[in-house]
Amino acid sequence: MDLLFDRELLTRNLLRSVKNFHEHNFLHHEIANRIAENVESLNRRFENILEIGAKDDYLFKLVTPRPNPLPNPLPQGERGENSLNGYFRHSHARSQVTPSPREGEGGGEGYFSSEDSEILSLEPNSFDLILSNLNLHFVNQIPQFLLQIKDALKPNGVFIASFFGEENLHELAHVLHQSEIEIYAGISPRMPPTIDVKTAAALLQKAGFADPISEFAKIEVNYSDPMKLLKDLKFMGQSNILTKRSRRFFTKKFLAKILENYRKLYGTADGAVLATFEIITVTGWK
Repeated sequence: MDLLFDRELLTRNLLRSVKNFHEHNFLHHEIANRIAENVESLNRRFENILEIGAKDDYLFKLVTPRPNPLPNPLPQGERGENSLNGYFRHSHARSQVTPSPREGEGGGEGYFSSEDSEILSLEPNSFDLILSNLNLHFVNQIPQFLLQIKDALKPNGVFIASFFGEENLHELAHVLHQSEIEIYAGISPRMPPTIDVKTAAALLQKAGFADPISEFAKIEVNYSDPMKLLKDLKFMGQSNILTKRSRRFFTKKFLAKILENYRKLYGTADGAVLATFEIITVTGWK
């Protein structure tokens, strides 16, 4: 079966982004604040919390006012510092996994699984809250992934995830399309296919989650220069990982055309450019 996303490339991108993530984390933190508000609105105390694919401990600290001793739901096996393609568990308890030092913001202990993050290998009924912030859009087999999440939750446990929606960065998509036609007289896959808000809720329901909720928000950002948007995406770990992406070398001429067209098509009166992020957030109960 052909896979949509190159997860090995995603791992390399994330490893490269770790050092500079704290300078480009504004969107993750904005969405983390909103997820934390959703958690607070549930009016429940969660004892065992897992954040999948965390890039720092910002969200985890928002939803855990004090250290929580966790069970030992992680699979045994070899662990390494360069393993960033699994899940990141924040914990103040002892664990059988190897701690990996992180650079940038935060300072909580981080634990990485050496397994691919699409295969979680979590113990059943281990967590009462599982979170994922801006990761789900890069999962190849979302139905199977959601089944693993549900299995790892305790009865009445909650799953909350955010990911990019179908109209995410439509300005950039338009600019890339236009620029590639002008430079190469053709187009190639550069923006990932996405899930709309109705389909997101349906996927949770099909996986067996009760009362699934999905909502979307648009966040408009004015960038002083489109190059800053491209750098943000790179150091967020959100670069193109499509398996059928173009293998053409990203030339200076092509980059210059992208920047030129972005300013021309989406420049504002004050000289900035507009970028619109569309975020879908889903919530489901076991």
